[in-house]
Amino acid sequence: MTTDAPPGTSVLNSEQTDPQKLSLSEAFPKKKVSAAGTTFTRVKASMETTCDKAATGAFAEALKEQKCSRVLRATYVDSKRRYAVTTGIAVLPTKDAATAVDQTKILGKNVWFRPLPGAEGSGGERVHIAGGYASGLVWGRYIVFSYATHADGHTPAAKEKTLPKVSGAFRDQTSLVLERRATKG
Repeated sequence: MTTDAPPGTSVLNSEQTDPQKLSLSEAFPKKKVSAAGTTFTRVKASMETTCDKAATGAFAEALKEQKCSRVLRATYVDSKRRYAVTTGIAVLPTKDAATAVDQTKILGKNVWFRPLPGAEGSGGERVHIAGGYASGLVWGRYIVFSYATHADGHTPAAKEKTLPKVSGAFRDQTSLVLERRATKG
C-alpha cells in the first residue's frame, strides 16, 4: 500500500498519537503574516471550547457530535484595510471524526465555521457579515480553514481574483502549524 501523505502525518490522526493540546500561541505564532503578496496583521484571536459556537447549522452540530475539543480562530487585516481573513484550526479526537464533520459543510450556504469579528476600528469588524471565499482541508484529526472577505463588508464580485488567493494562502499558512507538529519528533 502506498500513500501520498506527508511524512509524520499519521502522528496527527488521533489524540493518542498527538496528545499535546493546541494553544493559540502555537496556532498563531506571528502577529504579522504575509499571504498572497500582502502583509496582514492579527487583530483578534480566540479559542472556543464549545466548538458549535464557532460554526453554523449542521456543521456546528457535527462538531458537537464528533466531540470537537476546541476551535482556534484568528482574524487578520491587511495594512490598507482592504481584506479581512479569519483562519483557524478545529481539533477533533480522530481523523475519522474530522472527516465526518468536514463532509457536513455547505460553503454556498455558509454552513461552516463562523468568521471572528475584530474590534470596532480594527478593519476586521465586518468579517462575519460579508460574503467571501472559504478554503479548508482536513489534516489528521484537524480541520484547517480560512475565510477571506472585503474589510468594508461589501460582497465580492463574481470575478473576484484576489480573495480566493488570500483565502488559500491563509489556509496553507495555518496548516504549517500542523506540518511542524507532524515532523518534530
